[in-house]
Amino acid sequence: MSCLRRVLVVTLFLSATASTWSKDPPVIQIKVLSAESEQFQGPALAPANCDYHDISAYCFNSKPKTYVENTMVVEEPNGNSLKIACTVYNRWSRCRNLPVKQSFQARMEKHRLEIRYLDQHGKMRNQVYEILIENRKKAS
Repeated sequence: MSCLRRVLVVTLFLSATASTWSKDPPVIQIKVLSAESEQFQGPALAPANCDYHDISAYCFNSKPKTYVENTMVVEEPNGNSLKIACTVYNRWSRCRNLPVKQSFQARMEKHRLEIRYLDQHGKMRNQVYEILIENRKKAS
């Protein structure tokens, strides 16, 4: 009897999990209206007792890091525009500006937009962009 209860509980748990996984947000087509990149200095990630010019192994990372923020304005199918951005933290980052006046598949999430695109090698990639501004007026 105890084994039957366990099987029933596991079955109910798996069916509930599967139903939540199947509730993905719908795929929409977005069009890139503009794209720009901007460099900015990030904080040093080293101990506080290090000098900016100290090159010892302990303090090597005490220099401020330079990052790139890619910002785009995209148009949703209903005509609304969104300003989205992602940040390149290292050379392996997939964050990039997409070509202007081209359309891509995307999924709208809470404060995020996941866009699918082909990289320079023809491989399908997903990149998550943070939604900065939602413009309810029609994009021009």
